[in-house]
Amino acid sequence: MRLRSTGLGRTELEAELIGIKKVDDLVVFFVNTTSPVKWRTRMGFQERDLRDLMFALLKPRNLVFILKAFFYKPGQSEVKDDF
Repeated sequence: MRLRSTGLGRTELEAELIGIKKVDDLVVFFVNTTSPVKWRTRMGFQERDLRDLMFALLKPRNLVFILKAFFYKPGQSEVKDDF
């Protein structure tokens, strides 16, 4: 996965999802960045965040992209300056 942050300027981070765990009232996503730095990060999603995420994923444009990712060999994605 690719990440960007306004605090890092134009730096793009590469990362991988390590795990997902329910902790109290959160669903926590554990993500480790692999390049250019090695960080261990966590994102805690509350109920509202999860609802918003699910509605966004179920939009037709996003859902088609997700289904293609499951059933077809991934192509090389082009690197865009700003995503």
